[in-house]
Amino acid sequence: MKNATRDGWERKTILSKVSRQLMVEKRDRSAQKPPGIDSTMLERPLMLASLNIRGLRGDTPKPKEIKAWMASLVDPPQILLLQEHHLCKEGVQRFGKKMELWNGIAHWNEGIPMGRSQRISVGTTILVDRATSPYIRDHGILVDGRAQYVTLLSPEGSSLTIINIYAQQTSNERAYIWGKITQGNFESDHILVGGDFNHLEEITRRGVPGTRQIHRREASAWHQMTLRYGLADAWELGSFRKMSKKSFTFDNGRSGKQAAVSRIDKFMVSQGIEERGGRVESADSIRKLSDHSPLTIKIWGTHPPTKKQTRFFDVTLLSEENGKAEMLQAWSGGTVRPSSGRDWAMWLEETI
Repeated sequence: MKNATRDGWERKTILSKVSRQLMVEKRDRSAQKPPGIDSTMLERPLMLASLNIRGLRGDTPKPKEIKAWMASLVDPPQILLLQEHHLCKEGVQRFGKKMELWNGIAHWNEGIPMGRSQRISVGTTILVDRATSPYIRDHGILVDGRAQYVTLLSPEGSSLTIINIYAQQTSNERAYIWGKITQGNFESDHILVGGDFNHLEEITRRGVPGTRQIHRREASAWHQMTLRYGLADAWELGSFRKMSKKSFTFDNGRSGKQAAVSRIDKFMVSQGIEERGGRVESADSIRKLSDHSPLTIKIWGTHPPTKKQTRFFDVTLLSEENGKAEMLQAWSGGTVRPSSGRDWAMWLEETI
């Protein structure tokens, strides 16, 4: 009896040692290759979201509401671009932990004093989840309170630069942002510019299309930026499937002649991302958060999903006695059955 007890104790000790060794090896492998976008940039699908949150002052519940919205998504974003947080340095310190995306990293572009009151306004943030943050190799601010970037770099050297912007409402001021992005001279393999562009190439009022004046200076700066990085609006690209019929991202919430909706939030992508394709969606408005709707984009990886091919045979055979007899004969007859590597439906279809 004692020998049996000792043998059982020794087996448990050996199993415990083996289990600990396996855990150590697994931990070492995880340290050598962090999870996330994987070894090659965009080898796996990458999900991003953008939202103008219209301020985080005071005891606002918006951080909880943003996380609740993300948790409700089938594909939660790995990277979240926020605009117009209205936070100075002290505010960033207060809301920093609350806004972390899945215990990841937050890069803040602090708000700046505006107008006669010098009240803190504007401001942008890029939130990166814990699985993706190890790939961040560079980040910075292009325009105070208005534009910032992060660059992700894979171990093989493939790079992706993501630029988050909150553009001004006047044409000449927007031209300054487009110029600063062009001067950034980003040499990444892939470029994505997202956020609130306030760049209304088309606006709808009561269903009637109209235009907002764009000065020559802005038009020139815009074309230089898009040509420099080969950018195109993902919403207009055939390689990106629209997941919602709603085509606007801003709604002023008014009715009658004062009602206005427009698509001023965008994702501009370079040619490499365009070739991969994906899907883009203007989600339902969350009035508690903003008068802007969340805009999401999912970029396919190196191997985009393919539709499963399903083989069919004449199902009417099942409803007729003669058909049932034919199937039974084919099933139990002398015909060679399919091997494990052959499709049963194909075999049955050919047999019948």
